[in-house]
Amino acid sequence: MAESGTRGLSFGEIADRYDRFRPSAPAPALDWLLPDGCETVVDLAAGTGALTRRLVSRVPQVVAVEPDPRMRETLARNCPEARLLAGTAERMPLPDGGADALLISMAWHWMDPQRAMPEIARVLRGGGTFGVLWNHRDLSVPWVAGLDVFTRALRARESGQDVTTQAPTRNVMDPPTGSLFSPLVELRLTWSMPVTAEELVGHLGTDAGAIALSADARHAVDERVAGYLHDELGLSGDRKIELPMACRCLRTTRNPDAAT
Repeated sequence: MAESGTRGLSFGEIADRYDRFRPSAPAPALDWLLPDGCETVVDLAAGTGALTRRLVSRVPQVVAVEPDPRMRETLARNCPEARLLAGTAERMPLPDGGADALLISMAWHWMDPQRAMPEIARVLRGGGTFGVLWNHRDLSVPWVAGLDVFTRALRARESGQDVTTQAPTRNVMDPPTGSLFSPLVELRLTWSMPVTAEELVGHLGTDAGAIALSADARHAVDERVAGYLHDELGLSGDRKIELPMACRCLRTTRNPDAAT
């Protein structure tokens, strides 16, 4: 997760935790997003490389672009197969038309659409694929929604905010295609990942609302969440449960004749 502005760069403060507990995209999403015969793909706002590591097993050339140096350090250590560059959606150090696909996972909301879309179009070849995906806990499942409400209330108290200000903000504007890209097409799917209590606490701690807290406040929230998981879900120790996830993907192609 990263962006041009300073708030997105705060994720670098917990790079190791982010790398350990943040889930990657499910395989069916990548099957749908990557074009046939893809030779070069850009993972934009690559973070610590959760998506990058999936891409290097599928595409011969993977370029990871990430502005936060702390995130890049972790990514370089864990995924040396990818070419790693410092850059943002609004300014990528890449040649014109060199990529068959460009993907963004869980980071579109940090970007400036009016500046990012022409830059993405510049980097893609004509007919290249631009894909965006969001991968969230599935709040349509009652116990997941209950955990979400409990966790947000804890964060609000620790930060001195009203609980209502901690409500999920999932209504992010879709990428504007304009004349540069074809109309967006959408895929929605659900999946699940097995987690222990420690892994679920760690995963919740990678949310933006958690990262905004001080280290002491994050620790306090972690302890309370662990207690909730034990008392309400019977989850502790090595026992695992399936965490329901919901993934939304958008895909478009660069119009070959559009001028950037």
